[in-house]
Amino acid sequence: MRVTPIEAILPLLTTALLLIVTLLSGSTAFYWPLAAGAVVAAGLALRNGFRFPQLGRAALDGIRSTLIALSILVLVGGLIGVWKAAGTVPAMIYYGLGLAQPRILVPVAFLLALATSMMLGTSIGTLSTLGVAIMGVAHGIGAPPALVAGALASGALFGDRSSPLAGSLNLNVAMTGTELRRMLGVLAPTGVTAALISLVLYAVLGARISVAAGAGGEALRTAIASNFTITPWLLLPPVIVLALAFFRVPVRWALGVGIVAGGVLAVLVGGKSVGVPVEAALVGFKVQTGDLALDKMLAGGGIIPMLNQVILILVAGAFNGIMEATGMMALVVSRLVEGARRPLALIGTSMLISISVALVAANQALAIIVPGRMLRPAFESAGLDATELSRALADSGTVLAGIIPWNLMGMLAAAALGVPVRVFAPYTFFALVLPVVSVGRAALAERRAAKRLAVAD
Repeated sequence: MRVTPIEAILPLLTTALLLIVTLLSGSTAFYWPLAAGAVVAAGLALRNGFRFPQLGRAALDGIRSTLIALSILVLVGGLIGVWKAAGTVPAMIYYGLGLAQPRILVPVAFLLALATSMMLGTSIGTLSTLGVAIMGVAHGIGAPPALVAGALASGALFGDRSSPLAGSLNLNVAMTGTELRRMLGVLAPTGVTAALISLVLYAVLGARISVAAGAGGEALRTAIASNFTITPWLLLPPVIVLALAFFRVPVRWALGVGIVAGGVLAVLVGGKSVGVPVEAALVGFKVQTGDLALDKMLAGGGIIPMLNQVILILVAGAFNGIMEATGMMALVVSRLVEGARRPLALIGTSMLISISVALVAANQALAIIVPGRMLRPAFESAGLDATELSRALADSGTVLAGIIPWNLMGMLAAAALGVPVRVFAPYTFFALVLPVVSVGRAALAERRAAKRLAVAD
């Protein structure tokens, strides 16, 4: 027996509806809608002749595909906890407060994150270092955390999409059969346009921050200096992580070295016992300075508090594995593309599929891989260059993955910034504006092509 199109879409609809219910209820347990989708997919597969061992292997294959990304998520949690215990985060905030100007903090945060992620090719490396420091400064001067986090996430996502060193861009190139150097030029028009629009919005909103908001900065610096040994040596861990990222060391190794460096400094500079950074890595850092605002700002991190996200990624991996192995995902994608004949419709459908995969699969890479390899024949049949498919994927699921609360990309950003995705997502203007700009560009291109044909006739 063969799975029908209606059966193939049922697991996705189940997951989507339950995710909406979870969001509306205010819960963060996003794993159970994905688990329900996996159960529905497995039940339908069994009904159509698949066997338990096949589905078990498919689920395990899906889980294995998430292990590298899962290790990065766990390492980010450990890194934040250790750096807070070591005094690295307090030092970053301390020095940053000396340079902060409230009214330009938001656009500067966007530009710094953009430049750093372009240089390093890693949004996670950017947010785990620069992002942590700027968020601390934002809390210190009273700038809106959601707005600053949105600006940082926007800048980081720009590089994640556009940097020649970015893993997501190189994956895009591999899946669509394009050439990297050519793609950099193709991505520039929509990316730069969306970035400029975002910068204007950040400048306007940032200018509304009261100058008086920075008045508490000096008091916070004094409180930090009174409770931590502040020295430039404490900035060494983020410098090491950024340097390793620059030299193309895998992110998980760079983060691991950053954790070790933070632990060493906690003992040698902070005078703490070895157990303090170890505990901070596992359960997060807690401090009692007598200043409640400072205590709240510096608390957090840790691996165990991320258990909810770990379960989510494992469940999502199993769900994706079953959907791929049974052919359900391919069937849904092929049916969606069937009705798209015109170039604009095909590009729009490709973006919609990429976004849908990012929503349901909880994985940025799958939002590139699934439509990338499945839609190439459709673009070739329509006479469209493969770069159009690449741009459609880069301008949709690649960036929107960063503002989906249950997507690994969004979870990593939230873990680094200390702000829930649902809070900063409305201010991540680059991710919100880019798909609109991309569709608009495709519509204009089709309209110009139609005019040229009319003139020729």
